[in-house]
Amino acid sequence: MKPEFWEWNADRYRELNEYFRIRIKLMLESDPYLQDLISERKGLQLSQITDRMTERDQELWLEFMRLDEAKFYQDMQNHLEGRGTPYNSRTGFGTGAHTENNEDQTW
Repeated sequence: MKPEFWEWNADRYRELNEYFRIRIKLMLESDPYLQDLISERKGLQLSQITDRMTERDQELWLEFMRLDEAKFYQDMQNHLEGRGTPYNSRTGFGTGAHTENNEDQTW
């Protein structure tokens, strides 16, 4: 059952997706702690990145995760009802098509 607080907002999802795509890239390029983890090949967990975010970014990250969960729920419901993009084990619910203009693509 879908909780009532899940409100899908595609525009906000794309906005936050793009924000974090850039933000995380910058963090990986500039944060000495994260760079050390990468160079030491210890592996990097998403939580190690999000823990290094500002408090405001962590709040935005939670909002993004709630939207991502709502998107997944919507995609799954569409799949079960035979609507939308069918699930593909390689690309998930996405089309898998890569275009020159990645603006509409999300992580």
